[in-house]
Amino acid sequence: DGGLVTTDAAYATQFFSPAVPLGSSDFHFLAPDGTRGTFSSVRIAQPSTTLDLNVSGNGTYLLSTGEMLGPVTQMVGVDGTWRPLGQGEIPAEGAPTTTLQTVAVAETYVTKGRPTEDVLDDTSGHLTLRPVTHPNRISVAEGFAVRLLFDGAPFPNMPLVLYKAGEPETMLERAFVTDANGQAILTLDQPGNYIVAIRHRGPAAAGSQAQIASYTTSLTFEAFAVLPELPPEEDTSAADRRRARRNRMQ
Repeated sequence: DGGLVTTDAAYATQFFSPAVPLGSSDFHFLAPDGTRGTFSSVRIAQPSTTLDLNVSGNGTYLLSTGEMLGPVTQMVGVDGTWRPLGQGEIPAEGAPTTTLQTVAVAETYVTKGRPTEDVLDDTSGHLTLRPVTHPNRISVAEGFAVRLLFDGAPFPNMPLVLYKAGEPETMLERAFVTDANGQAILTLDQPGNYIVAIRHRGPAAAGSQAQIASYTTSLTFEAFAVLPELPPEEDTSAADRRRARRNRMQ
């Protein structure tokens, strides 16, 4: 009600137990009208980074880390697989080599008042997960419909891994594969907080520092047994009068 949203951002090997604070040069949000802004406060401390957002208007907001680039790692091919080169290690003569960089994005949505959908169409970033079901109106009975894009195009036949609170990142059994249109429906067996994560390794984008990119995109959401009742629709004429009063005061 006061218009302040506080969220934590962290790396974790068990969800949702933060282990290392997450840092990004591109922490940002999208307002309900699609306007991009920065958080009013970013505090990096152990074990997580805390971000504050002053929510000024009703609607749905996208909160994002933006793409976070990791260090470039030298890789060597051994027996058909790739592994990092050790410090000072020289690859064997004739062994294939390449360079790899991680590209990670973590996002979530928050709604004040009635949900809106303008920010659901955002396609920033290379590996993008876009909600089809409104991300703040997910019920256990209906599940969560999503669409996966890569460089703006549907990404078919890709596994999405769903984690409940308390589960380790090594638990990969709850996976859903996108169809020919890049869509999937995540089925849920109980209410609570979840993270859905997608991992993809492929050629890095033009201009990248590495040859190969290891993409990880995650979306945090809450599922409800019964959807919360929506607030009444705002009287448009009353909203216009309030905006006019604010403009006169400015």
